[in-house]
Amino acid sequence: MAGLHKSDFANPVINWIDTRLPIFTMMKKEYGVFPTPKNFNYFWNFGALAMINLVIMIATGIFLAMNYTPHASMAFDSVERIMRDVNYGWLLRYVHANGASMFFIVVYIHICRGLYYGSYKAPRELLWMIGVVILLTMMAIAFMGYVLPWGQMSYWGATVITNLFSAIPIVGESVVSWLWGGFSVDNPTLNRFFSLHFLLPFVLVGVVFLHIAALHVTGSNNPLGIDVKTPQDTLPFHPYYTMKDSVGICVYLLVFATLVFFAPNLFMAAENYIPANPLVTPAEIVPEWYFLPFYAILRAVPSKLG
Repeated sequence: MAGLHKSDFANPVINWIDTRLPIFTMMKKEYGVFPTPKNFNYFWNFGALAMINLVIMIATGIFLAMNYTPHASMAFDSVERIMRDVNYGWLLRYVHANGASMFFIVVYIHICRGLYYGSYKAPRELLWMIGVVILLTMMAIAFMGYVLPWGQMSYWGATVITNLFSAIPIVGESVVSWLWGGFSVDNPTLNRFFSLHFLLPFVLVGVVFLHIAALHVTGSNNPLGIDVKTPQDTLPFHPYYTMKDSVGICVYLLVFATLVFFAPNLFMAAENYIPANPLVTPAEIVPEWYFLPFYAILRAVPSKLG
């Protein structure tokens, strides 16, 4: 029989658990004494901010899902009920809706930092690839979430974007019909998008842990772009960078709260406060701001397949 793991934590309860299941030792190794370059600037805070944002989105999303009705004839009214009748429902919805924009702001800055400082170079190629998977998953989750309020922009945005799959040779029309669950965007589409919007964030959490695991194998890049060679070039992650991240998180939450309480509709389309009507097309159908670069590329290319 194997001996118990030796643990040296001061707290006897933690010590007892850790000798039998060394999760605290693992946390200390990976997030406590993990060697980190000394010269990180505040751009390295955005990974932690993205993690905080993901937790906020999942927490608020679970409570919203408890009160949302994924049915074409009731979805819009259920959102209004959340806003007007559910205790603090307005706060949950505004935090969740604006959290999507804040999430993309943080992630886009995180990506730009990686591009600027060469975080995609060897030996961190796999780390970068996993990051791209995270971005694509986020985009899918955000698109499906945008459809759920079932307003005019939600409905017609879903119609336009799903129709893009019809450009795929041979199987395009079948893929679109499969996405719709019928011959147009309707109740089956809403049900599918709601189910996937609820499920995929938990898949995203798993991919994020892979991203962190890959980071801890190669170590972090730093502003100089020169990998650290000796322990003298590093600091333990805690308390140095946990404190630095805490400062960034406080500033971020202050900005987030300002947006939620003083400009909650800043990123929301006015047309989405009109119930979905398949017979009336909005004068202008545009995606959320975080999809605009990709939307501009689509509009600039005459053929859907480029």
